[in-house]
Amino acid sequence: MKTALLILLLILTSPASASQARTCIYLASVAEQVMELRQAGVEQGEVIKSFSDYPRNIKIYKAEALLLRIIDGAYELPVQEVEREKLRAKWEFGNVWFERCLSKEFKTKKPQLSGLFSLTS
Repeated sequence: MKTALLILLLILTSPASASQARTCIYLASVAEQVMELRQAGVEQGEVIKSFSDYPRNIKIYKAEALLLRIIDGAYELPVQEVEREKLRAKWEFGNVWFERCLSKEFKTKKPQLSGLFSLTS
């Protein structure tokens, strides 16, 4: 989290970068919301329906396809049993998408999600 905040502060020094940072913050927020729904046991189809206004709220090329990649990624990960782990999954998933957005990796490849739950608490 500290790294992400430091990167964000450095990026906000130019107007064009500030716009990208706002987009990445929004994208991370969407990813966190998707993972929260996933952890709550909401079916994937219902999650897709709940974001019907998403493409109108974000200025990203192929926003609908990106949303589906976020949702698919969330559903590749397991539902956690413990509430603390559910919160951790939500935060880590949002952070992965935030970092990918800043580095613009989400435009070319699917984010690497396999290491999200490799750490023990």
